[in-house]
Amino acid sequence: METDRKLKLLQLFYAGVLADATDNFEKFGIREAVTEKKVTEQMVMARGQRVQMGIETPEQLLRTSSDIFGCITWDVTVGHDTVTGEGSSCLLCAIAKKRGIARPCHMYCINPMTAMAATLEPSCTLTVRETLWDGDRCRFEIAKKD
Repeated sequence: METDRKLKLLQLFYAGVLADATDNFEKFGIREAVTEKKVTEQMVMARGQRVQMGIETPEQLLRTSSDIFGCITWDVTVGHDTVTGEGSSCLLCAIAKKRGIARPCHMYCINPMTAMAATLEPSCTLTVRETLWDGDRCRFEIAKKD
């Protein structure tokens, strides 16, 4: 099997596993508690994960997450103090919506990326302007902290 095909299959299975976990957390009434616990874990692990993935800039944060996880392909715009990522389809969001399960966005995308952005030099903040869960696209802005 070709490497690209293997990667796409792994990304599909990965998104499916995340959707299953979200569904189970919701069914057992612990999704919010797990999300809160993971925020703390993600803050602790963010720097190491970012370094392992070779992410040094806000642009790389968006592009590398697309390359590895394959949930969304970000169209990246680099401004003077802000990097904006926009995407019009997300595999995880599509699976969750199709299956009628709870929103997975914070646990598996927004919170980890927010944590990694905070570990960049200089430190950055990630602001979510829109998500595919509620709108037509995901739109994230990453800006240097003042």
